[in-house]
Formats: sequence, structure tokens, C-alpha cells
Amino acid sequence: MPCCNGCWPRARRGESPAQCAVRTAGARTAGTVLERAWCVYNLDRTMDAMADFKAALTGRLNAQQRRDAQYGLALSYLKLGMSEPASQIAATADFDRRQRVDVERQILDQRGVAAYKARRFRDAIRYFDAIEQVTGSLRRNLGILRAYAYLNAGNQPRALAEFRRLNSELSTAETRRGLRAAAGN
Repeated sequence: MPCCNGCWPRARRGESPAQCAVRTAGARTAGTVLERAWCVYNLDRTMDAMADFKAALTGRLNAQQRRDAQYGLALSYLKLGMSEPASQIAATADFDRRQRVDVERQILDQRGVAAYKARRFRDAIRYFDAIEQVTGSLRRNLGILRAYAYLNAGNQPRALAEFRRLNSELSTAETRRGLRAAAGN
């Protein structure tokens, strides 16, 4: 999960998230509440951040601040494993390209893993393929999960090809185990 020190707040020089949280305690203006939301988000106080992002969104924010508040709220939901509310925000928010890719990747990741765990292997494959389309790549752990999804969905040739590709990139006990499973050994 990305830390958002680089995108918000425009922290005071040398100020830590903890110092920022103290400085912005009791904030009333929407802009300062938004700054506080990012400070507490960066302190892994996700529920506090969520409340502050929501509060900021009810106040007067410019377009960039509104986008940052929506992005922070979506990230907070994702940090809590709540991809559905995050996707509702993403559907209406005017995210910049980086924010959009980041949020969509995390939503697809969570949905793909959930589909795999629920033994909906074809759905899992579609989510993992969509991550690859959106970002141009797929994290190795999700690539292995996708290969197993192919195997469990009955597509042994594709599973074998995926495990071979992963094993040629970096041979590990996990990829060799996958190769054996896909080869029927």
C-alpha cells in the first residue's frame, strides 16, 4: 500500500506525520481536516483517516483537494479490505492517471484473491488479467495464483505455460511445485 507523503499533505519541511497529526488536531477547515486525514493515514490510523477524509469532503475544497480526499478515502477502504466502497468512489471520482491506476489495481487485486479463495477460478483469472492490462504487469505472487487458477479451472496447458514462464524468470520451490502439479506429477 503506498504511503502518500509524496502526494499529500504538502508537509512542512521536516515535519513527521505524528507532528502533523498533533498540529492539525481539532482542525475545522476542510483543507486542514484533509491535511490531518493524510497525516493519520500515514500513521496507519485508517479509521481516523477515513472519518477525516469524509469530513473534509463535506466542506469547501478546491477540485484538487476534492480529488485527493476521494483518493485517500478509497485507499482507506482498500487498506481495510473493503473493495466495494472503494470501487463506488472510483466510479465517480476524477482521479488523475496515477491515482486511477493505483486504486483500480488494488480493487482488482482484492477481488481476484477473493474470487480465488471462493474457488471462482475463472473470475480470479479475469481479475488478474485485468490488473495486467491496467498496470502492464502482474506481481509475481498473483502470477503464481493465476497459474494455479488456470490449473484448478481445468486449463492444464495454460497453467503449465504460466508456471514455466514464472520458473524461467526465477526458479523457486513454489514455481517448481507448480510445474509438477501442472505436469500431473
